[in-house]
Amino acid sequence: MRKRTAVIIFVLGAVICLYPLVTKVYYNYSMSRQSDEIDEQFQVDSDDQKQRYLQFEEYNRRMTEEQEIKAPAVQVKKDDAADEKMFSDDVIATVKISSLKLHYPVYDEATPENLNRGVSRVAGTSYPVGGRSTNSVLAAHSYSPYHEWFTHIDRLKNGDQVIINNFKETLYYTVYDRVIVTPDQVEAMAVKKGRDILTLLTCTPSGEERLLIYAERTTKDGTTLIPKAPPTVGDRSLWDRMKVLSDSWVIIAAVIVLSVIFIMKLVTHNKTV
Repeated sequence: MRKRTAVIIFVLGAVICLYPLVTKVYYNYSMSRQSDEIDEQFQVDSDDQKQRYLQFEEYNRRMTEEQEIKAPAVQVKKDDAADEKMFSDDVIATVKISSLKLHYPVYDEATPENLNRGVSRVAGTSYPVGGRSTNSVLAAHSYSPYHEWFTHIDRLKNGDQVIINNFKETLYYTVYDRVIVTPDQVEAMAVKKGRDILTLLTCTPSGEERLLIYAERTTKDGTTLIPKAPPTVGDRSLWDRMKVLSDSWVIIAAVIVLSVIFIMKLVTHNKTV
């Protein structure tokens, strides 16, 4: 009888101890499956996705002129909110970190509600669509009893790859640096002029500081990629300039022809008189 009781107590204890770990594994598996499904819905011929992508690009261009970053309330999660929503339609991308076996949806703006769902873009930073002078900061909680989230991004090494899937394309970033800052040091999340950056953000174990992992845009095989500059009026191609020039010559030629006709008619009229 005592042996049976001891076995029951041991089994119950093992279940209690393993429950958080099993829950984390299941959650990561569930999020990975959901992210795979989201990826399949991206990069399709959808007018809505094209429109939203263009809006993201325009936001990124305007944001570089005057960037106002809102520090997210990322924290150590000792418990989980009862109203947590794991699924949502307001997903703007997915982020995949193969070395950590993570694949999560990315929600827009790191509000407390969105951070309770998972990974979110920090308001005031770039949307994850790439491009010169962009830095998309993706935040998530850490040390949750039942969710992995960004708990172990400190394990990322320089050279590790982070993959972003958005409405239009797949972007590849390579980790190159990290920094620990206080929550008010939002300049650490600012755009780095001329560079295409992705930043992962979470809190340190104490919850008093923030860990930022920087990754720079590369090709799939890790080759450095020079980001394209957004098109501007003074940055036209030779063909565009030739078209503008040809349009001008057409107008000039039309004016000359009309002037010659007018002069000839005037001369003819004078002779007749």
